Amino acid sequence: MIAGAGSHGTAIDRPAARCDDDFAAGGIALATDIGQILASEPLFVRLTGQLGDALGRQLPVSLLLTGIGGDNADSMLEALCRRLAEALDAPGSHTAMLEITLHGQEPAPDVAWRIRRESLGDGRLNIICDERAAQSEAFWLHLWRLRNEPQVSVAFWPLVRSPCPLLTPETADNLVPQTALQAPSETAWVSASLTLPRYIDANGGIDDDMLAAELADLVSSLESVHDDIRWPTAAMQHDAWMNRRLAIRLDGLGDYAMQCGLDPGEHETVQALRKILLRVRHILKQESQSIAGSTGLLPAIGLSNPARQLGAGAVRDCWEKRWYRAVKRAALGHRNLLVLSPWSLFPSASVDSRYRDLVPLLCMAAFLLPSSKILPILETRLL
Repeated sequence: MIAGAGSHGTAIDRPAARCDDDFAAGGIALATDIGQILASEPLFVRLTGQLGDALGRQLPVSLLLTGIGGDNADSMLEALCRRLAEALDAPGSHTAMLEITLHGQEPAPDVAWRIRRESLGDGRLNIICDERAAQSEAFWLHLWRLRNEPQVSVAFWPLVRSPCPLLTPETADNLVPQTALQAPSETAWVSASLTLPRYIDANGGIDDDMLAAELADLVSSLESVHDDIRWPTAAMQHDAWMNRRLAIRLDGLGDYAMQCGLDPGEHETVQALRKILLRVRHILKQESQSIAGSTGLLPAIGLSNPARQLGAGAVRDCWEKRWYRAVKRAALGHRNLLVLSPWSLFPSASVDSRYRDLVPLLCMAAFLLPSSKILPILETRLL
């Protein structure tokens, strides 16, 4: 759900967690080994219990299936989907809110989509593309067959990076349902979005004061949302306390370039947009540092202290001094902040191949949002 809109149209998407009696957009990202689930009745019963409880409360779930591949990939997926359909065949189970997430090219995407639809009915299929799949012409052919399926998503980004240099990257092995954030399983996110063209001033530049004020207000608002939410699983509750993840999505870079008459093929355009993104990132980090100064050190940063692995003595004391200097300089109040979608680089009206030259700007984000539509991906790749 959209929880509300700010005075300037800033949408805040609250995650699928309980805040008073309301549920909101987002959900639970779970992972399970398909071979173990099919071989063990107790594990299957436990899984269906989790799914039934979440879906019965209208919490969307993304179920990542690992351990699937080889000649038996199709039959394994079909067997699990049919068993899930039977186990969840109850009033209020809302199986359309169950998203199936797969890695790589096995089963083939179009085959997986047929199995998901025939066994579980309406609902989403997410494909996380690995390096091997990306190099396979057959994989792209299978995706082409699904080009007009809006309920099939494809994600490509392998890691979630933090803007805090004291925190290591994490493997983005799953998709948070509905919000399509590619992230580790059972992580807790509060998300929002801003559209860059809204901040164009009379001179065709960016109204920096307006942008800075809204970004600061947004970080403060999302921080409050984090405090209000009762997360639906213990793992998400722990992750929320440990990492205080924000996903602030900046949309409309391609629209901004088009409206300002910037040529996407020119290096100056990339530099101009990079300057804006640097400014956005600086404001977000500044606000996050301010919150860290008032609420205390983010637990994840405290646990990443390398001196914790050393015994007492002069070496540890030296490392402690270095660590606290680094913390004072670089600590943030949130593990994640800025999100970019590849399609924010393209004008919203169409996919113009010239805007592919803006792709290097994606490196400015901690992680990316995959597309919920396959056709633009295929058009961009095939051009």
